[in-house]
Amino acid sequence: MQLKWSKQNEKSFFKPIFKLFSAPGLAALFIIRCLLIIGLLFFPLQSTTGWVLISLLGVSLLTASLVTYYGSDGSDQMSMLIIITLILCNLPAFTTGKLRDIGIWFIGLQACLSYTVAGIAKLVSAEWRSGTAIKDVFSTKTYGSKKASLLLQKYPSANRFLCWNVIVMETIFPLCLILPWQYAIVFLIWGFIFHFFTALIMGLNSFFWAFMATYPAIYFINHQMPWHLF
Repeated sequence: MQLKWSKQNEKSFFKPIFKLFSAPGLAALFIIRCLLIIGLLFFPLQSTTGWVLISLLGVSLLTASLVTYYGSDGSDQMSMLIIITLILCNLPAFTTGKLRDIGIWFIGLQACLSYTVAGIAKLVSAEWRSGTAIKDVFSTKTYGSKKASLLLQKYPSANRFLCWNVIVMETIFPLCLILPWQYAIVFLIWGFIFHFFTALIMGLNSFFWAFMATYPAIYFINHQMPWHLF
């Protein structure tokens, strides 16, 4: 991970805290983040301790994003959105059941919006419509997989199927909110498989955890809907 802080910062008034923004410092920050997550298993968000833990977790994510050169990706943004929502909707002495419900709705709707926007973006892409995009991505050095790329080159029909499968499922993903649960769960199973294999093949591990964290909210919304399509 490349940091924004250069050697010149060591000579500035930041020197006493410079070690925090070094690579070992960020590693320690990530360890602290793991400990905070473990703590949340024992303290509910409705408690003051739980709220403090989730707030510190948000601070750790924000700190990591501020001291690195590279911009955050969709999983970082989703993780931060979830945590900020949980912080605001569980403020001690101010939170109510209604406010928590609003927060859950916001997280679920944001997840569906993310899928739909991604699907539409792929739909207007000639590479995705022609069925070559996934093969091309797997051929790259950063997100590639030689075995997967060779397999899709050997079976171009599989590449087209995968491309259109992703386009269609992402675009219509919000249907999971208004379909009866026995049909809506198909979208969540698809999402699990999709994120699992992108993590396994492309190394996008953070997307798996960030979007899986929104699925309970989608389940909640589906069961709160006063009506379904049929």
